[in-house]
Amino acid sequence: MSQLEAANSGDVRQGAVHAVTLSGTKIGLTRVDGAVQAFVNKCPHLGLPLTKGKIKDGVITCPFHGSSFNLCSGAAQDWVTGIMGVNLPGAVRGVIAMGKTPHGLAKLEASEVDGKVYVSLG
Repeated sequence: MSQLEAANSGDVRQGAVHAVTLSGTKIGLTRVDGAVQAFVNKCPHLGLPLTKGKIKDGVITCPFHGSSFNLCSGAAQDWVTGIMGVNLPGAVRGVIAMGKTPHGLAKLEASEVDGKVYVSLG
């Protein structure tokens, strides 16, 4: 599996998503405890970008519907908790989820060599 150059190391910061497009795939890059993490930049709920998501303790929260994901494993931590940062009661959350069951973030393999970040799309 070949890796594609995605960014300069200095462009990828802890607590923020650096968005790039590689071979037509939208990628999010960030750091967790200094290590680069890469993922397909689409929330599994409705495919909306996670670029403006809040990151805390290695977890990113979708800015649109509040779903959250572990950036190291991709595992779903919470599923559709609100709309645009406003928490909703449990019964309403089910409606907003639109019948979609929770599933994880699509993680990608990333490496860092000589000041560059590389990502595998396979």
